[in-house]
Amino acid sequence: MQRILIVDDEPSIRYLLQRALEDQYHVETAGSALEALEKLRVISFDLAIVDLLLPGVNGLELAEAIRVLDPGTPVILITAYGTTSFENMAAHPAISLYLQKPLSLDRLLKLVEQFCSDPSRRD
Repeated sequence: MQRILIVDDEPSIRYLLQRALEDQYHVETAGSALEALEKLRVISFDLAIVDLLLPGVNGLELAEAIRVLDPGTPVILITAYGTTSFENMAAHPAISLYLQKPLSLDRLLKLVEQFCSDPSRRD
């Protein structure tokens, strides 16, 4: 079963995404980048879904760390603050895709399935 890491400081978002994905994937969650990094040092993930605005280390910095720890793990960056500067930031090589909140669960599920079923998506 493929592993997905969800990193968001909002418990309700983590819960919603975990519930939506847990029937088909092994899902781990983290409320901060530091908690996510602890998990990443022990577990390899097939996909990470990371919020941009996290306490301490932001989502882009976490995506860069994920790329160093496990270069094959794609990162979907999510945010409620879609601006031109965010779109420029999301073009960073550590980011595979970005989505704006509120998320469409149907769209997210399709994207997760694409990332997890297509090995060529991995760097």
